[in-house]
Amino acid sequence: MHKFLLILPIFFLFSLPEQSRARASQNIELTYKAYWGGFTISKIYANALLTDRDYRLGISYKVTGLASVFSNMEQKSEARGLISQDGTLVPLEYDNEARWRKSYFTSKARFDARDGKILSHAFDFKFKKEAEYIPIEENRRFGPDMISYYLALMTGKENLKIDAEEQHKEIFGGFFLLDMVHQCNEIKKIKSKRSTYKGPVLVCAFRDKIIDGKFIRVKKDKKKPKKPKKPKKPKPVEIWFAHMTDMDVKVPVYAEFPIGWGKVRLYLSDMKVMPINEASESP
Repeated sequence: MHKFLLILPIFFLFSLPEQSRARASQNIELTYKAYWGGFTISKIYANALLTDRDYRLGISYKVTGLASVFSNMEQKSEARGLISQDGTLVPLEYDNEARWRKSYFTSKARFDARDGKILSHAFDFKFKKEAEYIPIEENRRFGPDMISYYLALMTGKENLKIDAEEQHKEIFGGFFLLDMVHQCNEIKKIKSKRSTYKGPVLVCAFRDKIIDGKFIRVKKDKKKPKKPKKPKKPKPVEIWFAHMTDMDVKVPVYAEFPIGWGKVRLYLSDMKVMPINEASESP
């Protein structure tokens, strides 16, 4: 279940420009294409409105084509927050919703700008199998949210770099408290015809583990409970980041992650950057 909350934000985020407070406000639009077994299964749209005071990022996608036979899922996520004088991101809002077949979930979290504590968490859900949500313990209900975490992670030259040790961070993922882990280990060159970017990339691996909050299946019968399966070690999501010198930002240009029927590969297919006064709205 929690993978639905992670796959998009973990890939379709990009950093604020370095020294952003000295730069003009920007509206950035990114489009990605997702491929599975050689077929295009989805287009993903990411939009960021960035000023020297605040930020708003939105991500949306819908499974299409052949893959919709297995899953017709569509998802939308959005985060909003402030940017302090020293460049620190201060999350304020995080909304996440998805639908697939007759199932859905929505999650709306609001944060205290002073200490990152979750002030409110409104949610609703319906799954194929009836379930009960056990919330995160009160003393652990803090941000940052998924999107704000990655936005902060990718800000600056020193936050994404080749490192011998894994980096851990606790974040709020919508329903769960997660231990997010990342490690960057090599420089490669992307050459695929599917990518609009050709050049050097920093290769990083990301994985997660739920450490609080969970769903419990509500059983309607008295059958003998099955012996719980030994949990499998999660396979990492691999993301390739490119440093766009003309924009002074780090952009994810490729990602790959395993699913039940193989591997999904994602490529950056289009990118637009506009001054915010040319955009239709501002944060």
